Amino acid sequence: MIKKEFKLSLIKLAKFVVIFLIADLVLGTISKQIFFNQKTGKYARSTYAIKDTDSKILIFGSSHAHRHYVPKVFEKELGKTCYNVGAEGQQLLYHTAMLKMILKRTKPDLIILNIDENFLYKSKVAYDRLSDLHPYYSDYDEELGPILGLKSKLIDFKMFFKSYQTNSTVIHAIKYYLSPQIDYNGYRPLSGQVKSVVDESEEILIKEYVEEIDENFVMGLKNFISTAKNKGISLLFVTSPTFSEVDHSNNISYNKIKEIAGKENIPFVNFFNATQFKYKHELFHDTSHLNNDGAQLFCKYLADEIKNRNLVESKKSEY
Repeated sequence: MIKKEFKLSLIKLAKFVVIFLIADLVLGTISKQIFFNQKTGKYARSTYAIKDTDSKILIFGSSHAHRHYVPKVFEKELGKTCYNVGAEGQQLLYHTAMLKMILKRTKPDLIILNIDENFLYKSKVAYDRLSDLHPYYSDYDEELGPILGLKSKLIDFKMFFKSYQTNSTVIHAIKYYLSPQIDYNGYRPLSGQVKSVVDESEEILIKEYVEEIDENFVMGLKNFISTAKNKGISLLFVTSPTFSEVDHSNNISYNKIKEIAGKENIPFVNFFNATQFKYKHELFHDTSHLNNDGAQLFCKYLADEIKNRNLVESKKSEY
């Protein structure tokens, strides 16, 4: 009797597992179709960068990259196609993963990484946001496995379930379908101006990091550099203009980044405290981000730097 009940329990369990796997496959297939058919929004931009762009200049970085680098300016000044791969809130591990996936298919002439001074500081949020890469795991497990594995040792098991790969993206897809998010080769301009009198003491600063070096992020930066170098691609580090005077001389993350860049012979263009932008209310959307006028001016200065350093064979273009 006991054996019979045990056998029936096993049969029920087997049926449950089969039904569960079938449901996972069906739901995963549907959600994946929805995901890869998005036309606007952050996932559409990342998918385009991975699957389609053949631009000769690629921009990487967080919101300062996404909001400050205007592809049409580089195309006009340098005569090279350009795409902005910047993603708000994302940090070095994400950018390294994106670079690896993109370079599996195409080879740009120049890669620009916008440097945030806190890139190497420990951040739980930075690991959590790596979930944006889950939908690409099936096609890029070799590139993504080592990086996603830094967050979870069970990543291969989790990614086995198709619905898990896209379980947080359907709402975004519906959102961007109902309210398309327009961009210009990955760049999304900001409008308006920072108020003429800024009381920075009133600003609420939410730190998403702890001021300790995360060795995984150091590894990510070095991996980003070696990935580009191994493909023979020129690499440039840039910091964006700041509204107020900043002093990062004691920032161990920023100093470590500069040290690594120096050892790797990576050109580093620093726009922190640039007089052309400092306290220029008309060029900033807020105290951390340029508006569209400021972004276009910044890119013109940067294009001149790129030409002066002979980082690409540039020529005037009709873009």
